[in-house]
Amino acid sequence: MVGTLLLIFGAMGIAGAIFGKDFYAADVLGLHEFKPKQNIPIWLGRLVFGLAGVGLIAVGIKMLMRGE
Repeated sequence: MVGTLLLIFGAMGIAGAIFGKDFYAADVLGLHEFKPKQNIPIWLGRLVFGLAGVGLIAVGIKMLMRGE
């Protein structure tokens, strides 16, 4: 079950990397955006989304292969 969800969210992350146009920095600890919206470069946003998506897919496949 969890492996399947990881595959779905990983695919959504890769889709976000492919189709995303604007990426913004956010304060992760405070869970809110910085007051002046700070754009990050498109290549960096796509890199982060793509790596996160690939990582989620890899962990999901590993979990499905082990039968969890």
